Amino acid sequence: MIKKFIIIYFLLVSMVLSDECYYENKTTSKNGVIIEEIETKVCKETIQLNKQNFFITWLTDERYQNSVVMSFLFVLENL
Repeated sequence: MIKKFIIIYFLLVSMVLSDECYYENKTTSKNGVIIEEIETKVCKETIQLNKQNFFITWLTDERYQNSVVMSFLFVLENL
């Protein structure tokens, strides 16, 4: 029971980031011989500002106070 709760907790807390990455390869050759090879990874990272995880909002916002208390009581009773 506790293992299931921990797994569900980590699934709810973990955020899925959608980063778009691609590689750029640059080669320098002289007389058909590769002198230098540079590989760079370029990523476009997106961060949503003023967006919190629902689980954090659920725990901290007063609107959800009753549901938080009832959920924890339910879990504690069934342990």
